[in-house]
Amino acid sequence: MPSTKRLTVNDAPPKRPQHDGMLAQEHIAVLMSNIGVRLHRGATAYYRGAFDLGMTEWRLLMVLNSTQSLNVGELSGAADLDKAAVSRSLALLEERKLISVEQTRTRGRAAIAKLTAEGRKLSEKLLKVSREREARLFKNFSRADREHLKALLEQLSGALADADWDH
Repeated sequence: MPSTKRLTVNDAPPKRPQHDGMLAQEHIAVLMSNIGVRLHRGATAYYRGAFDLGMTEWRLLMVLNSTQSLNVGELSGAADLDKAAVSRSLALLEERKLISVEQTRTRGRAAIAKLTAEGRKLSEKLLKVSREREARLFKNFSRADREHLKALLEQLSGALADADWDH
């Protein structure tokens, strides 16, 4: 005969699966941070293993794939990355002949980066793979849920841009 013991105030609540720990259950920022770390870690492992690229290089290739050419400052802003990280990654991508970087006087003393034919081919493949990975991640979400989540995240991103977190 199954037990029908009632829980009392001193009894612990039933255990539930925890993917993010206790703090994430009570603080949405911790939950989001944990999700971001897991997404980044998984993507880094995948792209490093499959293409020998880090996420910074991946982001730069994706941005350059959607434009003709950009200087380091523009790339930094478009990819939302630190200029020093962009410069380091551009050197790696240039060494692999995925981009070309040329100095120009027409846009100040800026270094202008653009994809090579090989870089364009790889970035198209990366775009396809990233869309497939994202589709697998959201396979159990309805289209409306995906759109709602995106709208909420964009709203949150805007709130972060306006927030004064130093006080």
